Amino acid sequence: MDINKTPGGLLGQKRYEDYCQTSTAEYLNSAIADTEEATRLVPDSHPTYPVMLSNLSVYYHTRYGLRTKDQDLNNSIHFAQEAVRLTPEGDPDRPGRLSNLSNALELRYKVKGQMLDLEQAIVSSQEAVDKASMDDNDLHKMLNSLGNQLGQRYVEYNNPKDLDDAINALIHADDRTPAEETWHKAIILQNLGVRLSERFVRTGDWPDLDESIRKAEQALELCGGESKDFQCIASELGNRLGARYTRTREQRDLERAISLTKEALDGTPQDHADRPLILLDLSNRLRDKYQRTPDYETYLGPAISYCEESVSLTSERRDPQRARRLNSLANLLHLRYGLRDRREEGDLKTAIDLVREAIEITKEDHTHYAGWANDLSKLLDNNGPEHLDESIEWAERAVERTPRGHSERASWTTHLASLLLKRCGEDHICAKDLLVEALSDDACPIQDRIKAGQVLLKKVDVMFLKDGDQKSARQTTHDTIKLISLYAPRHLDSEDKQNILTDVLGLASEAAAVALTTGEEPLVAVQLLEEGRGVLLGSLYDLRTNVESLGQDYPDLASQFVGLREKLNEPGYSNVLDTLNADSPDRKSSVVLGGGRREIGKSMDELIQTIRQQPGYDQFLLPPSGSALLEASSGGPVVLLNISPLRCDALIIRPSGIHCLGLPSITYADIKDHSEPRKRNSNQTLGWLWKHIVCPVFDFLGFTTACQHEPWPRIWWVPTGALIKFPLHAAGHHRELGGATSLDRVISSYSPSVKSIIHSQQRKAEMLTSPAAPDDRTLVLIAMEYTPNQPHLKQAPKEIDIVRGLGVQMGLSSVSPTCQKQPVLASLHDCRILHFAGHGSSDPTQPLKSKLLLSDWESTPLTVQDLLDINLAQNPPFLAYLSSCGSGQVADDRSVDESIHLSSAFQLAGFRHVIGTLWEVNDNLCFDLAKGVYERLKSGGLTDESVSAALHHATRSLRDDWVRQLSIAASTTVDSRRGWKKRKASTSIEVTIEAYWIPYVHYGA
Repeated sequence: MDINKTPGGLLGQKRYEDYCQTSTAEYLNSAIADTEEATRLVPDSHPTYPVMLSNLSVYYHTRYGLRTKDQDLNNSIHFAQEAVRLTPEGDPDRPGRLSNLSNALELRYKVKGQMLDLEQAIVSSQEAVDKASMDDNDLHKMLNSLGNQLGQRYVEYNNPKDLDDAINALIHADDRTPAEETWHKAIILQNLGVRLSERFVRTGDWPDLDESIRKAEQALELCGGESKDFQCIASELGNRLGARYTRTREQRDLERAISLTKEALDGTPQDHADRPLILLDLSNRLRDKYQRTPDYETYLGPAISYCEESVSLTSERRDPQRARRLNSLANLLHLRYGLRDRREEGDLKTAIDLVREAIEITKEDHTHYAGWANDLSKLLDNNGPEHLDESIEWAERAVERTPRGHSERASWTTHLASLLLKRCGEDHICAKDLLVEALSDDACPIQDRIKAGQVLLKKVDVMFLKDGDQKSARQTTHDTIKLISLYAPRHLDSEDKQNILTDVLGLASEAAAVALTTGEEPLVAVQLLEEGRGVLLGSLYDLRTNVESLGQDYPDLASQFVGLREKLNEPGYSNVLDTLNADSPDRKSSVVLGGGRREIGKSMDELIQTIRQQPGYDQFLLPPSGSALLEASSGGPVVLLNISPLRCDALIIRPSGIHCLGLPSITYADIKDHSEPRKRNSNQTLGWLWKHIVCPVFDFLGFTTACQHEPWPRIWWVPTGALIKFPLHAAGHHRELGGATSLDRVISSYSPSVKSIIHSQQRKAEMLTSPAAPDDRTLVLIAMEYTPNQPHLKQAPKEIDIVRGLGVQMGLSSVSPTCQKQPVLASLHDCRILHFAGHGSSDPTQPLKSKLLLSDWESTPLTVQDLLDINLAQNPPFLAYLSSCGSGQVADDRSVDESIHLSSAFQLAGFRHVIGTLWEVNDNLCFDLAKGVYERLKSGGLTDESVSAALHHATRSLRDDWVRQLSIAASTTVDSRRGWKKRKASTSIEVTIEAYWIPYVHYGA
């Protein structure tokens, strides 16, 4: 008998070792052939026979991974079963052979989807773990197999005990893995991360998700870029980061996820078993990116292609992953169906068919069944009202199969409620109960709970008011608005906050309207508006609050606050991205930074709570109290104009109290209609504003006639929603006698919120109490006559020259920095007045990217985000005069509640006053207005009262010139065209003589 081929198939073992070192398939084939021949040379009673069978099982298992031939996998299972059968109880080799059998059965389950294989695998793994000695060198591998298999059974049957048992087994496997076995430890950490993530989806417990990401990071670091499992682990880490992104909307997580998954796909061969999974992961991440940045060519188109390839590589209906891939493709086609210029014929029908197939091949107990049922319901709902009943049936299945406490239940229940509200009768009662449950479910994502609150408030008449349940309606408003601050926590970058806050557009206005309708005091309505609007700017104001008083009373707390504030004020994510790329050695930095900012934000929240416990600081960084709101009107009334589909009101704040003035003659639809650019500066709109909004407010305040004396009364406008686009300061009938205009009765200023006014007043008070010192700061002058790829502004140099000359007469020395981003930003630190004459640009989708156009604007623009990143409050400049188009404009309708534009950004940066514009301006008139403003500043002095007054009177003078020009032109036109009716001539004149004086506005106290 050949000794090399009989005792344990030693030659086969040697060939297998050669294969492991070289990856040469011929060695693996020889290992199998030699070992099989050896088994034929010894009886099955020989002690080496089970050893050879067990080895054969491993060899066939390995070859299946190369050829994916079913016979190899079946042989692996057969030989493993025989090895176990021939290994008696108590034999120290039995646990290892059970583990081999378990792994082969698990693989066949993954390929064929047969639950019997998975159940038998779990039985074998459990016995292996139970019978292995504590010092068994392979115990950690057995625990890993058991944990993996229990996790897969959880996915199939949705039993939380399986998931908890899986996590416990994997934790023990991690603990028992020797440090030198880096590859095994990486695999175990990856598996543990997957199961922790699944538990997070079920329970919404954030530590599980964060820990799953940490485990995936550790696994990636351990396996190294050369490991055969690097791509799979990298893709899984991308999945975890993607899951966190969908909850937090932190872009750094999404960008990192896309980078990792692209890298994983690039390193995965076309025929690799993991390729379909990685394709799907990348597809899902690109879908997430598209939903944030709707660029079809860059994101949605490739996402569909990757997903289609993933589905094509998963042709077996029994493959457990096929249903997931079908559902993902359906959702992508649904997104494309929503694009009229991109949709393909049959997209919606195909999507419906794909989800139906996914559901058909999935057991109802499966963890994803409810989600796919909910997706099918949404598709059917979009397919027309004739499918409403079936849509509701699938939505009900989703809710029925999702237990209370599951993190996705609120999403399902809100969708079901929305469908039920489309039907009449008792369905509305059920819808209300579902929505109230979703709003209060702490296990669910904040965004899903807010959506439930939004539906309740939009349908408040059906949900509550028709039954006289005002108490529940009021409670809903408060519960919903309180969630906004949790949805946009302190640690988020400004760009992420801005993106998140588009989801709550109009919510605060609806809440305030409901509060007033249900009998709440006007103070409550104002507080709801302050809490739910201007969240981004408000959070930045909080971080820049003066802690001098706190430092005197509690220096340690003040020091901690300043330290955390400095960390949170570090440059935002968009700036970090500029320095990172997929090949950078610091590619983990974005993840580390994200986790670090979350921890800093948590520490800041805890510190603020501690400060509020100190005597005299119970209101520290809370929304303005009633007394603070009243004090905001010390310089003149503050008028919040709240608009909603339910009602429209003027909430008027005066030192004596807050009054609600209903505006019943306007509707939400009226305001939307008049906000179109071609209408908002027309005489018709100015008259409409006067009749329905401004005049009723003035009548209430007693501003009933044109002002004839100094000082003029002042008013601060805080418009909401689409009203931020309107020139309230220019409302009225300017061609009629009698002073029926805003300009003839009051001096108007604007503010994004009452909190912003309070902050400006506090800054003003701080300066008054500080020791007076000579102010030798400069007048910074920037003239952009020629701007790359922009129209020529021939009046810009003349405008700067007149301002410079008037500045000299005011005792101001001037500087003109190089017209590039960095020199201009640097000049602001020693600036008293900034005057910019040039082009401005309001970004239509991302307000933080609105910019002043300097000579380098195409490569390094000076944006709103740049201004938010600087803090000049220690030595605040006096005035920023932005003689440019749209510097006070929000072009993105989804962001009107946040009032993020260049003017508000300069104010937040530290400027006490800002003169900006609501839309495009005329080059010639810019010169005239600037001349008028500075002449009045020269005579009135640089006081807080002088800026708004100077702008007001300069604008009023130009308005008077415009009226005279209209009168002259009208008489001339009528004389020369006798056959025209006067109205027709007037309409023609209005087109040719634009009211260019209208868009200039003042911000500040």
